[in-house]
Amino acid sequence: MLVACPLEVAQALLCDPPAAERSLGAEMPAGWPHPALRKVIPLYLQELLHDPASLGWGIWIAIDRAQNAVVGDAGFKGRPNHDGTVEIGYGIAPAHRDRGYATEAVGSLVNWAFTHPEVKRVVAECAPDNPASTRVLDKSGFRLTDRTNESLYWEIAPRI
Repeated sequence: MLVACPLEVAQALLCDPPAAERSLGAEMPAGWPHPALRKVIPLYLQELLHDPASLGWGIWIAIDRAQNAVVGDAGFKGRPNHDGTVEIGYGIAPAHRDRGYATEAVGSLVNWAFTHPEVKRVVAECAPDNPASTRVLDKSGFRLTDRTNESLYWEIAPRI
């Protein structure tokens, strides 16, 4: 299950993790939120405070309801830009990897994004030495569009 991270949960993730667990109704794994997500949460909070309608264009939390456990996160790096492009990112907690959560989350969020007419394509970036992320994007229908020594660039457009 994916939950768009509401303001109160984002605030609790930074200051009161037990309150975040109670709000989500799910146990958070050790080390989550991971450092990269912790760095993004204050920016996400500012965006939600400035524009509550931006909920959905930021952090989503992946929860395995059968285990009542947060398994990771996914989301967008903001609203679509002027040409209709939105960037997706994702991360699964180490204890929950290799179970299809990332592929399921990416597929669901891509489908959600394309329900918004302003979205023309979803892009992603991953490290060339991250075969798990490469597999997720490939299985989710993304195509590789460019590469550098540091990054692989991917995109997907709506299926017509």
